Amino acid sequence: MTKDLTIIIGAGMAGVATAYFLTRKGEQNVLILEREKVAGTQSTGRNAAILRTMIPNPLLNQIARQSAEFYRHPPEGFSSEPLVNCVGVYLAAREENVPTLQQWCDDNPESGLVLEDASRVYEKVPIVAAGLKAVAHKPNDGVLDLHSILQGFLRGATQAGAKLCLGQEFRKLAVRNGRVVGVETGNGFMEAAKVVVANGGWASLSDTFSGYSLPFTPYRRHLLVTEPLAQVSPQWPVIWIVGEEFYFRPESGGLLMSGCDTVKVTPEQGEITDQAQVERIAAKAARWLPGLADAQVARAWAGMRTFAPDELFVVGPDPRLTGLYWVAGMGGHGITCAPVVGNLAADWIAEGKSGHPAAAMLAPNRLI
Repeated sequence: MTKDLTIIIGAGMAGVATAYFLTRKGEQNVLILEREKVAGTQSTGRNAAILRTMIPNPLLNQIARQSAEFYRHPPEGFSSEPLVNCVGVYLAAREENVPTLQQWCDDNPESGLVLEDASRVYEKVPIVAAGLKAVAHKPNDGVLDLHSILQGFLRGATQAGAKLCLGQEFRKLAVRNGRVVGVETGNGFMEAAKVVVANGGWASLSDTFSGYSLPFTPYRRHLLVTEPLAQVSPQWPVIWIVGEEFYFRPESGGLLMSGCDTVKVTPEQGEITDQAQVERIAAKAARWLPGLADAQVARAWAGMRTFAPDELFVVGPDPRLTGLYWVAGMGGHGITCAPVVGNLAADWIAEGKSGHPAAAMLAPNRLI
């Protein structure tokens, strides 16, 4: 290893997107360090793969919309497959939750969101139970091809000189005289000039950061996929019922769905499936999809979403320690927003500054 090495901790979407954009800026001495034996195993590989640019927070909404353009029109050679199946995303609400949905639209005028009668949902997915009053939708949002996206970022980075090191656990940040000098791993010390923390829920483990931790909290969320169902069309849109916190979309001939549970966990607990939460999803499905009440669960799983206290991303240099950078706290939007986040992080790491309008608002110094 050389002294000018940049080590990125984590080969999930945030880490590989950062590596990709770093190499686009001419940085070749980049190492992605991953504790698992396969890249993208944790939060990246355990989520719903939904491109939903309709995030209530205006700043994150803007980042999501900019990132979606990358996915809809990726650089030449990034992927041989389309990255988005633009089946559309519909946010729907019962009458008592319409003000919440209206506020989302009002807060994000540039997104073009407008409230319409909920009949649009029933035209698209007639088996949804009665009771929805209004809907906002984005016809060119939809379902992401996570594998193609992850491999596109990885392939682009490694072809430009970055290295991927799998099965290597990060254990502690190594610091000397107020600057990063490397990392301690399960296989020993690795020297580096810069370290980028992009390891999702593990960014919350304060004892690994040698006194330079930030206050991240991981939360667990469950999903399930039903058995194949004759009633389900693969071209149905994503339906998200605001206020009920229930969403579903077609997957593998059946439906993928979530009850949007939010349970604080340690990183090691993030993928442990709680049967009570699976039953909670089933109860919500029985309420909103009564014709499918007897559908069997083909598989169920859990994944983590990690938040900073203000629920904004944390991207940029740590002012307390030269050479330490954060790309963390993605709060469940890490894949949707990876192109902009990775590019913004690469600006900070390679150039020491970023001209993106969100750079100052996402910088780590607000948490210190």
